[in-house]
Amino acid sequence: MRKLTYKEKFIQMDREAAATAICAVVIMAAFWAALLLLKDSPETLFEMPLWFSVSCLGGYVLSVVAVIFLVKRYFRDFDLDQDAPEESETTKGDAA
Repeated sequence: MRKLTYKEKFIQMDREAAATAICAVVIMAAFWAALLLLKDSPETLFEMPLWFSVSCLGGYVLSVVAVIFLVKRYFRDFDLDQDAPEESETTKGDAA
């Protein structure tokens, strides 16, 4: 595992948060697409409207795939406390 500087750690956290937000928007769009495209369908699945079954089951599968993708592609393992910038002596004295 490569050591990251304090600044690189925050850049990595921003990158992870942005990728997670994009995946959340894609999953939400899939739910809405299932609703809008299948709302008038008379078919049922598991005795529930097709749009509901597709959005729930498909949303679950899409969420699992998105999490696996995020963990393999974007997330990195690092310790945030490690290599934190040291406080200067003047700021330590002001806090007391």
